[in-house]
Amino acid sequence: MRGFLITLVVLVLLLVGVDFGARWVAEDRVASQLQSQLKLDEKPSVAIRGFPFLTQAAAGSYGAVTLTAEHIPYRQLRDMTLVAELGDVSLPPQSLIDGTVRSIPARTVTASAQIDPTDLARILRVSDVTVAPVTAASLQERDLGGVDPSQAVELTSTTTVLGQSVRASVIATFRLAGGQIVLSARDITVDTGDAPSAVSGAVSSALRSKLGSFSARVDPGQLPFSISATDLRAEDGKLVVSGTAEDVDLLGGSL
Repeated sequence: MRGFLITLVVLVLLLVGVDFGARWVAEDRVASQLQSQLKLDEKPSVAIRGFPFLTQAAAGSYGAVTLTAEHIPYRQLRDMTLVAELGDVSLPPQSLIDGTVRSIPARTVTASAQIDPTDLARILRVSDVTVAPVTAASLQERDLGGVDPSQAVELTSTTTVLGQSVRASVIATFRLAGGQIVLSARDITVDTGDAPSAVSGAVSSALRSKLGSFSARVDPGQLPFSISATDLRAEDGKLVVSGTAEDVDLLGGSL
């Protein structure tokens, strides 16, 4: 009995290994085809979800696939990340076997462009910037109770005022206009953290003159597969533009 169980465990491990190996080959072939078709400098990451993979491959139907392309330069941006979440993807088994992937139709696609803080700092002409969400309470404390917290962020950056280096905390609202991100600075204060402030009133007053420099328009470019941007949010320290579409051929669009 013990020998049988050991043999069974070994067979299961072998099958799992074969399954993961076949998944890796499929992901690599799809990534290579996408890199060529979409003219990407780097091979994108392709992750086929669900287990086991082999049953999906045999049917030529995949429930969920994630495509990630990093370090994309576009107009103002140098390090944009594009992500596409694909649902109900069709891919004939033979195309994976012989490597001739000519079309990758997906029933649903949610695509997003992530703006890295380094890019945002360069656009705002500051040395650094962090992006954080705000709450209704924090907006109320700064007399911005009428601002929707879901459409605002706190930008924290180092700046020089009257010869003194300070950390500035800026509340900025954001919106989409013509496919571009419009940042509008609403309030600026000295960010002292939890420590008592040693900044003079003159420095705090002079900081107000820098408020306008934290307003900007950012062009995130075209979303994957010509999807229109319809949503903008702050997520994990980045500004994220996204949109959805149905019945998209991954090899028929562009990044």
